[in-house]
Amino acid sequence: MAHYYIGLGNTFHDTSLAILDENGKILFAESTERRMQFKRGFNIPPDHIGISSILKEYCEPGATFTIADSWSTDHKKLMDRLEGFGFFSPSTLSDPNLDTPSKFIFTRTSIYNMMGVHYNFLKNTGRGIQLAINEAFGIQEVIHKSYEHHLAHAAYACYSSPFAKADCFITDGFGESGALSFFSYENDKVELQKIQKGRESLGFLYELITILCGFDWFKGEEWKVMGLAPYGKVIEEVDALLNDLCEFENGKLKYPNISKIEEIFPKLMKFKRPKGGDPWEASHIAASGQAFFSKRMDQVINHFSTNNDNLVLGGGCALNSSYNGTVVDRLPYKNLHVPSAPGDDGNAIGSAMLALKEERPHITIGKKPFVSPYLGSTFSDKTLKRLYKLGGIKNIRHIPLTIHKETAALLAEGKLIGWCQGRAEFGPRALGNRSIIADPRPANMKDKINLNIKFREEFRPFAPSILHEHAEDYFEHYQETPYMERTLKFKEDKWDVVPAVVHANKTGRLQTVKKEYNKSYYQLINEFHKLTGVPIILNTSFNIMGKPMAHSVEDAIGLFYTTGLDVLVINDYLIEK
Repeated sequence: MAHYYIGLGNTFHDTSLAILDENGKILFAESTERRMQFKRGFNIPPDHIGISSILKEYCEPGATFTIADSWSTDHKKLMDRLEGFGFFSPSTLSDPNLDTPSKFIFTRTSIYNMMGVHYNFLKNTGRGIQLAINEAFGIQEVIHKSYEHHLAHAAYACYSSPFAKADCFITDGFGESGALSFFSYENDKVELQKIQKGRESLGFLYELITILCGFDWFKGEEWKVMGLAPYGKVIEEVDALLNDLCEFENGKLKYPNISKIEEIFPKLMKFKRPKGGDPWEASHIAASGQAFFSKRMDQVINHFSTNNDNLVLGGGCALNSSYNGTVVDRLPYKNLHVPSAPGDDGNAIGSAMLALKEERPHITIGKKPFVSPYLGSTFSDKTLKRLYKLGGIKNIRHIPLTIHKETAALLAEGKLIGWCQGRAEFGPRALGNRSIIADPRPANMKDKINLNIKFREEFRPFAPSILHEHAEDYFEHYQETPYMERTLKFKEDKWDVVPAVVHANKTGRLQTVKKEYNKSYYQLINEFHKLTGVPIILNTSFNIMGKPMAHSVEDAIGLFYTTGLDVLVINDYLIEK
């Protein structure tokens, strides 16, 4: 009888579901936002209505199940006690002294507020999976397990790495008792070594920077800070104020008391971009914040580090690709691994891995050369056939034998193309299966896509997807980057070759492409290379600003006909306007 491990990423944002078999193979992993088409999936349980169809697709009838989530039983009991004491009541969470969101996120009240939202979500999630299993297979009883939040982050980050041994650092907005944890990884075991307890958080620090830049951290607009930072210069006064607000003493981050916060914030607010102001005005704040965040990350990791060559990063702060690209140069490590979904969505896989290791400790699930991120849903073949037959689209072709050559030729002509293949990526980055792609050679291509397709700010950069065997010709100190998780510097002689993917600081958030990683995408780039001599194509996610990546054929068709895309490729079907 087969046994499956169902992992639930059950924070109130970026919820997700994963399925592992009894040998540790990841059968499925997907963020709730994709299926629901609601960015970040706020307050939508990962085991929402409709997932019984997923269970039927990936699990055998008559199987047994272990359900695992990423907040520990002790944490849930603490939430119950706090709720009983009224900590999450409106009167407790109101504080007349906290008159700005920026002050709010640096106080204990902020922790209680976030935990209040989180607690209400925890109470109402985890029930749907039992119903879904009953609906799919008629099973009445399953095993339920819960794991510490940062441990779930660390499990996924470490077990997805190619390393046998590594230091693992987890940092995010908040965990269960703190936002900074250090783990050791060796002999297929992940063990907590140190944790800084308290409200101090590098995630909250970056949220403050996002607010100062005039962006919305709740919507995940930290990306905009990273994109804007290379255009600015560090403001010494801002750096000094941030230093007073978030000190590093005796190996720990330290926030000041409320009176000191009230002294610091009016000075910081002078630099805040006003509502409705030009985003370019925030470039120096962005540069100052990114530099300060990087400095504090260095100090904390250096304090925790051992004599290990390998570093693994997880938690929401590991999405800072600008920092990740500098780690090997800045810190005493030779190799870095960041998984495809280091944020809370990745905890669906992490918690399922922990359950499997607890119940089947003899199973080795780590040290694989590459863990595929292509774990999500596919586009319905039935829908595609109906579209081809009944859609009334004149310029649609089914060309399975030549799809890569035809698409590469259109790219070389300057066409803007939606490229959808196979299973969707798990994590926030498009890695060649749900991508908008373009020729990186025209200097105006970036502006063209931002204006006519993505409908977003002109300073936002695009990623270069590059054939691995040519990457050392294009990037200084090349590091293999399969999940688009770090930025590296382009070599100077390549700046004018692919200007559409060279950012203001001469970096690119690259994606390493190998045939064994993604055969279809490799073939496409290889055909483009044959035509142009350039082994790179421009890649960005198949969505518009504020929406998740397309989940269905209908999503893809809607996006195609409401943007400036010229061509849409779904599996072996090619549509031209």
